[in-house]
Amino acid sequence: MRNADTTTRLAVTGVGIICSIGRNRSEVWKSIVESRPGIGKLSKFPGETFPTDVAAEVGDIDDLLPVDKRATRRMSRSDLLAVIAATEAIEQADEGATTALPRNRAIVSTGTSTGGLLEGESFFFDRLVRGRRRVASSRVLQQPTSGPSDAVARALNLGGGVLSNATACASAGAAIGMAGDLLRSHHADVAIAGGSDALCRLTYSGFNVLQAVDDNPCAPFSAGRKGITLGEGAAYLVIERWDDALARGATILAELCGYGATCDAHHPTAPHEEGRGAQAAMRGALAEAADGQHVDYINAHGTGTLLNDSAETKAILAAVGGDVPVSSSKSYFGHTLGAAGGIEAVVSVLALQHQLAPPTLRLDTPADDCTLDYIPHTPRPMAMTNVLSNTFGFGGSNVSLLFRSAS
Repeated sequence: MRNADTTTRLAVTGVGIICSIGRNRSEVWKSIVESRPGIGKLSKFPGETFPTDVAAEVGDIDDLLPVDKRATRRMSRSDLLAVIAATEAIEQADEGATTALPRNRAIVSTGTSTGGLLEGESFFFDRLVRGRRRVASSRVLQQPTSGPSDAVARALNLGGGVLSNATACASAGAAIGMAGDLLRSHHADVAIAGGSDALCRLTYSGFNVLQAVDDNPCAPFSAGRKGITLGEGAAYLVIERWDDALARGATILAELCGYGATCDAHHPTAPHEEGRGAQAAMRGALAEAADGQHVDYINAHGTGTLLNDSAETKAILAAVGGDVPVSSSKSYFGHTLGAAGGIEAVVSVLALQHQLAPPTLRLDTPADDCTLDYIPHTPRPMAMTNVLSNTFGFGGSNVSLLFRSAS
């Protein structure tokens, strides 16, 4: 499937996003410009106790659903978030174009780590309490990780095929990179690519058991950082071959010009201390992009854990040097797990469009092993042509995507 012929250019023509700082791209960007985070007290699981009680929640989404209420009965929250974000992305891709997207040749490529696990938890709990005969077995259909891609394809009538990728927190980044490969190999003409993940008890309690959750809002790269803040959300990009987008009369927002994917092969949860795999992923994305060796800004993985922030800093120093400004947008909307690569890819595209780099919030004093320019507190206007978006995950999965300004 890999086709390294970078003469086949890839255009981003639409983006859609929903997360704790906004229910669409305009709201999200306004929150970023105003340095307004979306992290607060966990409300998703009333009556249950965890060692920490902060999260980045989306809130009610019923008024945003673009499908009939009856069609949502077997959809998980991850499915619904995915449909909302993908709908916004497709609407933007068609806005002002002389020809609509060829939906029969449009693939859906989604990264997720939990899928419908939230609904799976409720299903099995209800069966234990109420008995299996009083709980419909069909409810288990909400659980598969393939659900978000399937739901987007059904809701938006996309007939080119579906892909579901589950490589921990690198899932959505890989889903975007794989979609680009399918476009370059002409297996599809359009890709709706990104990720979706909803908060659930298993991930919230699991990361607490790992002692990886900060009891305050996360502070990436900070001397006082203690871990992640878990969040939820979804984001998708509409990606087309450049010439096809021009022929449709579509507005091109950015170019996807590099994709690097590696594995540390080191540890089930911890990154390699020197960021070995992360270095290779960034170098891979740069090598694939013609004239892409210069990077103006990096949207870091930046989780707020001691090991990750240190390893990523070392990896950036080794791959691109120490002069590139870096920030973690997770300081706004937390770590959205499998959706992170999609959400942060959309933020990277918006940063390119507005020529404004998002900051790292709550960064008063950088840690001794975090020695880069992390753009503390407020957004920074700056000229940007190439932006690198990093997404790393458990098992040492690493993805870097390189986006270039369309102007």
